[in-house]
Amino acid sequence: MVTPARPRTVEPPALPRWAVGAAALMAILNLLGAVGGGLVRLGALPAADLGPTGAQAIGGHGAVMMAGFFGALIALERVVALRRGLWVPALAALGGWLGWGAGLWTVSGVLWIASAAGLVWLYAWAGSNRAMSLPLAVEASGALALLAANAAFTLGQPEAARIGWSGFLVLTIAGERRELTRLVKLPAWASQAFLAVWAGSVAAVLLALLRPDIAGMLWWITMALLAAWLLRWDVATRQWRARGWAGHTAICLLVGYVWLALAAVLGLLGQTVAWHALWLGFVMAMVFGHAPIMLPALAGWRPEPTRWALLPLGVLGLSLALRVVSSVNGWPVGLMLAGAGHALAFVLFGAVMVRAVRRGR
Repeated sequence: MVTPARPRTVEPPALPRWAVGAAALMAILNLLGAVGGGLVRLGALPAADLGPTGAQAIGGHGAVMMAGFFGALIALERVVALRRGLWVPALAALGGWLGWGAGLWTVSGVLWIASAAGLVWLYAWAGSNRAMSLPLAVEASGALALLAANAAFTLGQPEAARIGWSGFLVLTIAGERRELTRLVKLPAWASQAFLAVWAGSVAAVLLALLRPDIAGMLWWITMALLAAWLLRWDVATRQWRARGWAGHTAICLLVGYVWLALAAVLGLLGQTVAWHALWLGFVMAMVFGHAPIMLPALAGWRPEPTRWALLPLGVLGLSLALRVVSSVNGWPVGLMLAGAGHALAFVLFGAVMVRAVRRGR
C-alpha cells in the first residue's frame, strides 16, 4: 500500500516592496530615537533637541534600541524570508514610537510582548513547515529570550531585560553563524562546545529573572567562550581576504568577535561599559557586515562593493574605545566625544550605503 505524499505548503506571494519598506522605515525611526536619547545621556546633544519627550527618550533609549529597532529589524528579515507576519515588526516599531515619542511605556511593553510572541511563532512555523535544524533552534531560543526580556521590562525588571535583550541578539547571530559553519568539518568536541555555549546563554537569560547578579557572571563567562569559538571556527576567519562584500562582511565579523571577547573581560571585571562594548562593538559590527548582503533580500537593491564601507566600522571602533577608557576613568568629556563618534559612524555608514546602492543595481 502506497502512503500518500504529504501535501506541500502553498507559498504565498512575496510581500509588497512598499510594505517592507514602510516596516523598515518604522524600525529606522526607532533607531534615530534611541541614538538621540543616548547622545543626550552622554551630553553630546541638548535634551531640548528631542522635544517635550526628551526625558522619556533618555530613560528608555536602550529599550527602544533593543525591542523597537532590533526587534523590528530581525523580525522583518524573518518575515521577508517566510512571506508572512508583517504585523510582527510593525508592532515592535510601533511600541518604540509610543515609548520614546509619547511616554506610553506600558503600552509599549504590551506591544513588544505581542511582537516577540509573533517572532516565536514565525520560527515555529519555519521549523514545522520547512525544516528544523540546530541553527534554527538557536535562533528560536533568541526569540524566546526577546519575549522574556520584553516581559521583564514591562514588569519593571531592567537587569533581567538587559540580559534577555542581549541574549536575543547574541543567539540570533550565533545561530546564523552556526548555520554557515556547516561548510566546515568541525571536530566533535567543537560541536559539543557550541552546544555548551548555547546552553549557558539560555541559562543566563532564565536565571536573570531570579538572580540577575549571578546571571551576569554566567553571561560574561559564556560570551568569552563564544568569542573564542567564533574566532577559531567561524568561516569569516577564512574569508577576510576575499573581494567584494564577502571580504567586507568577514572583516566586520572578526572585529566584532574581538569586541565580544573584550566585552566579556570588562563584564567579568565588573565594568558596566561592557554592555555597550557588546552592543556597539559586537552587534553593530554584525549589522555593518550583513547590511550590504541583506539589502537585496529586503529591498531588491544590489549595492556596489566598496572599501569605504569599512570607514564607519573604524570610526565606531575608535569612538567605542574612547568610551571604554572614559567610562573606566570617569571622564565626562570623553564620553560626550565618544557619543558624537557613535553618531558619526552611523551617519557615515548610511551615506556609504546610499552611494553604493546608487552605483550598484
